Amino acid sequence: MEPPAKRSREDPQRARVVLCGAGSWAQGWHLPQLQRDPSVELVAIVDPATSTWSKYNLDMKPTKELAEMYEVPVFQDFAEFLRSSLAQRTDGVIISSTHTTHCSLGLQAAEAKLHIFMEKPMTTSSIEARKLLCAAKDLKSLGKVFMVNHSANFTNQALRAREILRAGKIGEVEHVTCHMIREREFFEDLQNQLWVCSSEGSAAGNGFAWGQSCHTLAWVYFVTGLIPQSVFCKMVYSKKTGADIFTSAIIECTNGATITCQGLAGLPGGNSVGSASATGKLIENKIFGSKGCLLYSGDDADPGSGQLEVCSDGFHEVMPGFYFENTTKEGFGPESLRCFGDACRGKTITNCSDAYVSLQVVLTIEAMYESAKSGSVQKIRE
Repeated sequence: MEPPAKRSREDPQRARVVLCGAGSWAQGWHLPQLQRDPSVELVAIVDPATSTWSKYNLDMKPTKELAEMYEVPVFQDFAEFLRSSLAQRTDGVIISSTHTTHCSLGLQAAEAKLHIFMEKPMTTSSIEARKLLCAAKDLKSLGKVFMVNHSANFTNQALRAREILRAGKIGEVEHVTCHMIREREFFEDLQNQLWVCSSEGSAAGNGFAWGQSCHTLAWVYFVTGLIPQSVFCKMVYSKKTGADIFTSAIIECTNGATITCQGLAGLPGGNSVGSASATGKLIENKIFGSKGCLLYSGDDADPGSGQLEVCSDGFHEVMPGFYFENTTKEGFGPESLRCFGDACRGKTITNCSDAYVSLQVVLTIEAMYESAKSGSVQKIRE
């Protein structure tokens, strides 16, 4: 459990947050969810662009209109916001900007002693990830949280799975097999630059691994506590964009356990107008221990499609329902966002996707890209 977080400077019952990045995810999810939540107050929006376009959200608004809709000021620069009087009464920051800006914004927010909620992946660079880990440790000593939005980690199934494994119900974890299948279109559209272009920043590559496998790996590392040591990976790349669309990795962990992780952009359809897939993401995670196994699979768009089941000698438990990445647009947002609001209000929370778990994800995926390019086993950098 995280220690009780420091309370708001004014009203301890409301979390005052600033949003950095007014892109598709922010406009389609975070902003309306924050507006509906009576326990949260949006104090400002930060985005250097006057307008943002997305093929996957055709209802994007210019930042000037967002300011009017949500009745908040818009800043073009986060440093400018931090110099304003609003920063003095702000509890936390939601960073939903492009991956290459996460580190800079995160370090600025940490220096300002703000709670941090960062979209996944934490970053696409192991060097930047380590800087953010150090900043997160400093924040934790001040009673502040650093949280990455791997929403699958915050569900009741993930918490129960972690509890069962920590209690030793299936013994020592020896092997994990996991895969995620989703639409091919996301990675074969040149306009979807965030997921297919790695020309900016220091990312080793871009595609399914950074875009989606990060969710699966974050869940596995949180639930099992395994620590990656080396990676061997093969990838198939899109002929249209160069993005990885099929990834297959074998991960060796420090305790000798292995993880096989597959990312498969094999479903037809996508999220563009007139091209909607009939399913969500198909996910299958199986954890095998010295005494038994834990099975968890389903379609994350259909809670009735799966369950969590644990089988071992003298122990059997079934938890109905499949709840993985929570992408609901309704209500106050996923469990992760609501957990962040609680932290900003000073409540004791369980940070299910902290900087350490997120660092393991970044180290693994970076090594996956490097291994795929070299054709050899890639050691996880110390």
